[in-house]
Amino acid sequence: MQYAFIYKIIKEATMLKKKAFLAGILITTLLVGCTGNANSTSSSETSAKSTGEFSGVKLVYWSNWEATEPQGVVITAAVEEFKKETGAEVDLQFKGRKGIKEGLIPALDAEQQVDLFDGQNNKSNYGDRIISLEDLVKENDYEKDTNPVLIKLCRSYHEGKLKEIPYQMKANGYLYNKALFEKAGVKEVPKNWEEFLKACQALKDADITPITTDDAYATQAFGMHLARLIGSDEVKKVVNNGEWDRPEVLKTAKCFEELATKGYFSKQVGSNVWPNGQNTELATGKAALYCSGTYIPNETKTITGDSFQWGFFNYPEVDGGINGTEAMVLGCQSFAITSKCKNPKAAFALIKKLTRGSWDAKLAEETLSIPADIHNTGWPKQLADARPYMEKCTEIFAVSGGLENNPDVTPALKENLMKLYAGTCTAEEFVANMKK
Repeated sequence: MQYAFIYKIIKEATMLKKKAFLAGILITTLLVGCTGNANSTSSSETSAKSTGEFSGVKLVYWSNWEATEPQGVVITAAVEEFKKETGAEVDLQFKGRKGIKEGLIPALDAEQQVDLFDGQNNKSNYGDRIISLEDLVKENDYEKDTNPVLIKLCRSYHEGKLKEIPYQMKANGYLYNKALFEKAGVKEVPKNWEEFLKACQALKDADITPITTDDAYATQAFGMHLARLIGSDEVKKVVNNGEWDRPEVLKTAKCFEELATKGYFSKQVGSNVWPNGQNTELATGKAALYCSGTYIPNETKTITGDSFQWGFFNYPEVDGGINGTEAMVLGCQSFAITSKCKNPKAAFALIKKLTRGSWDAKLAEETLSIPADIHNTGWPKQLADARPYMEKCTEIFAVSGGLENNPDVTPALKENLMKLYAGTCTAEEFVANMKK
């Protein structure tokens, strides 16, 4: 399958090269025969198309992907097309997650040229090493074609200024196996906690393990449940200030104790180290539900194949909650332009190339992700159920509802949550352990 995909990319790149060559001949003819049309408008996908506008410009682009990942393959092809269309030179360097995290700030502080980079959203730690993109966004009339809630989220990281451009959007909630729901007679996804419990019981009665998780994602369901009760900002206060005595914490823990007591969690959940639950239980059809993000279908596609019937629903509403399914965890990867960049217009043109039109659609298709361009309506079928929730979202929770806001607490939190899910500690013991 990998060879077929690479061949497909090469074939497309070859065709694009031929098209660029023919376009060059056509433009030359027009310039000679009719100089009045030399400045005619080009494609909306890139303002620089076929103009050579950035001839002589060199951009250094650091990516957090690996060159062999689907994201890396698509980005490579898109960058090659951008170079041919604009005349720019682009030094594309695949640094991987660790390379960006550990190497970028030292490189920038050492005056090394890095013009733009991508990676996990919330780049507030870069401070003035990255520039405001507000003027470039206005000049390109860019904002209107991006999910407005995610644009708002990106501004929130930088005191209201847009310093990063979202792409590869994700939604977090329950990924589920539609075939197992059908087998258990569950016809509709649960909208509230009572319906969620009924669905779990129906699955168990059909001899299907309702829920599994892994240590890496242990905070997701608990955090979203707590955020339903008190909101994401208040969840952050719990982990930052040690407010484990709050009654809502115990109330949430009681709900998960009930799930464990009723046998709704996998019997092996207590020992699941990522990706064990994700790969050996969810992806193989042994468990029906897994609370995480819409990147899971891509991560498991070599196991599930095309026949797996993916479903998604937002975290259910809870009794006494202050918000509903209009509030959810959304996130993304994002691009930023550094303060070292001498030609931000060229860098933004490349970002636009990657997040609009055909290349944005290709990236979504090949990586089973949500497109950045709202006009790319052909979402991967595996993620189709997430779309109505995202389109109705008016409030974005932090990651895990805010429960991962204090990295000093997260390891102990995950350890005790796995015990709670496995039924080896009670709700009261969970709270006591976290107070310690």
